Amino acid sequence: MARTRIYFVSDVHASERCWLKFLAAPKFYEADTVIVGGDITGKFIVPIRAQANGNWLVENFLGRQWRLKTREELAKLKARIADTGQYAFETTDEEYREYEGDQPKIDELFRTLALERVRRWVDMAEDRLGPAGIRCLVSAGNDDFYEVDDLLQASSLIQNPDGKVLDLGDGFQIMGIGYGNPTPWNCPRDIPEDDLAAKIAAVADTVERPDRAIFNLHVPPYGSGLDFAPELDSELRMVMSGSGPRMIPVGSTAVHDAIMRYQPMLGLHGHIHESRGVRKLGRSRVANPGSEYGEGVLDGVLIDLDSRRGVVDMQLTSG
Repeated sequence: MARTRIYFVSDVHASERCWLKFLAAPKFYEADTVIVGGDITGKFIVPIRAQANGNWLVENFLGRQWRLKTREELAKLKARIADTGQYAFETTDEEYREYEGDQPKIDELFRTLALERVRRWVDMAEDRLGPAGIRCLVSAGNDDFYEVDDLLQASSLIQNPDGKVLDLGDGFQIMGIGYGNPTPWNCPRDIPEDDLAAKIAAVADTVERPDRAIFNLHVPPYGSGLDFAPELDSELRMVMSGSGPRMIPVGSTAVHDAIMRYQPMLGLHGHIHESRGVRKLGRSRVANPGSEYGEGVLDGVLIDLDSRRGVVDMQLTSG
């Protein structure tokens, strides 16, 4: 009986350390197929301003100010910034002032830096995974610009399951949807639940056998236990309860309904970093590996598929 081992992660959010670990995962976990389930771009720029005395100044990174005196110190800090999923931007005080208060200019810089990293990551994947014959699937998530799709599409190695059905061999298929239900941050791929349901159905209806299919839907099903996140007030502050934030389900009703309707073999999700786990929804197993990208920790799910019996083992991983 043929066996396939899949390694799935999500929400790496531009962490260089997490991406390097992802590329090393096939050898470490003896996986045939590796998958990133969305949200591959970061969230913040860290300006590094050159000073007249030859030093560099970072006003705020990890809650503190940094003054760098040598290029070695500069290189180490830039690497640390990248490992946390942020984008270092070397600039001058004069150029920095040109960006202040100009949100469109800042947004364009952010887009440029984010896409540069994705482009480099695609090249790294081709160099490291291609010669080993590893299959690599990467899709964008609700946080990601649409230009990310173009960079993934141009790859000679990476396949993007978003909006389509791909064969995994042995009669297994995977379908993907990177869109999400509305969030307080109005992300690029946040859409109403009805629209999300229609997108899922359009692809899921073409799956040959849902009971031998993986549904890679970026947002977890509402109320599944994989979608608990801190409740936020109208000013996006966490609502506290006792000694910590009040946690509430924030997943997608459209995803929940789709899992219950089609009952796929497996649902792989991400999006909610705090809700790592594996659950059952009807006959379907559903999993969210969680995310600790800011600490450079790569959380994943390791799945063993048997050509006759389907999913025979699932393990949450972290490292």
